[in-house]
Amino acid sequence: MPTPRCGTPSRPYEPTTTASRHAWPTRVPTAPPCPPEDPEAWLRFDRPTQADEVALALSLRVLAPKSAEWRRGLTAARRYHRAHHHLDVLQTYEDATGYPLGRWLAWQRHLHNIGVLDPARTQALERLGIIWNPRQQAFDRALAHAAAYAARHGHLAAPVDEIHDGFPLGRWLATQRTRAETLTDQRAPALTALDRWWNPPWPITWQRAYHAARQSRAVNKTASEAESWLESQRVRFDRLHPEQKSLLEELGLVELPDTSASPATESRLPARERAFQRGLAAARAFRAREGHLNVPQRHIEKIEGDPVRLGQWLSNLRRRRSGFSPHRQAALAELGL
Repeated sequence: MPTPRCGTPSRPYEPTTTASRHAWPTRVPTAPPCPPEDPEAWLRFDRPTQADEVALALSLRVLAPKSAEWRRGLTAARRYHRAHHHLDVLQTYEDATGYPLGRWLAWQRHLHNIGVLDPARTQALERLGIIWNPRQQAFDRALAHAAAYAARHGHLAAPVDEIHDGFPLGRWLATQRTRAETLTDQRAPALTALDRWWNPPWPITWQRAYHAARQSRAVNKTASEAESWLESQRVRFDRLHPEQKSLLEELGLVELPDTSASPATESRLPARERAFQRGLAAARAFRAREGHLNVPQRHIEKIEGDPVRLGQWLSNLRRRRSGFSPHRQAALAELGL
C-alpha cells in the first residue's frame, strides 16, 4: 500500500475479501503533517555547519531544481568563500576552474538591486556574506580608516603617501578632494564631520603646515621651521583667507600692525630659513610684476635693495623640493610652484 502524501487525511479502508480483512488493518496510517513554508524550519542538526550545508543544498536542488547555471555559480561562490572567507572579488575574477565568478556575482547584484532576485537565492548568497553594493562598502571601509586617523591626529590633512593599517588613506583622501563637487549628500558630510577643513579652499599643503605648527605648540616645542612658518604667516596675514586667519588666531597668532617683516623678526630666523624667506619674497615680487615665474637662470631680483639670485634659487628649489618640510611645501604651493 502506498504511503499517503503529507497533509492527506486518513480514511477507512474497505477490504474486498475475507482474507484481506484479516491481513490488512482497517485504517491506513495517518499522513505526516506538511512542513511549513520555510524549508529549513523542520530540520534540526547537531552542528550549525550541517544546517548551513543542507539549507544551501535545498536552495540549489529543491527550491530551484532547473537552474543548473545558477547552481554552478553558487557552488563557485561557496568554494571561494571557504578559501577566502568573503566574496569581495573583482568583476574580472575567474576561479581555478575558469568559472567567471566575478561576472556572475555582478549579475546577481544587478538582479538584487532591481528587485527580481529570488528570495531563496538572496538568502543563500547572504549566508556567504555577499556585498550588494561594493562601492558603498569600499567608501565605508575607507571612511573607517579616515575616522581612526582623525581621532589620532585631529585632522584629515594626511600626506598623499600616508598608509593607515595597510590602506592608502592619503591617496584616497586626495581622490575625494578631486571629486568633492560630485560626492553624494551622505559622503561629503561624513568627511566634514571628521574634519571641517578636510577640503579647504586654500592649498592642502598649507593645512598640513598649520597642523604641524599646532602640534609643535601643543607639545611645547619650539621647532625652528614651525616658528619660522608662523612668522611668515604673520607677515602675510592680510593676504590670507578669513578662515585661515581664524585658524592662526586659535594658535595665538595675531596680525602685526606693520605686515612687512622687521629686521628684528628676520634676525631671529636661522640663516637657511632667512635665505628661503628672501627667495620667497623675490619670487612673489617677480610674479607680481611679470605675471609668471618663468625666471631666467641668471636673473637677479632686488629685495629692499639687496640682490637675490632668483633664477638660481628656483633652479635649486626644484631639485631639492622633495625633501622640504610641510611648511616650505605650503609656501611654495601658494606661489603656484
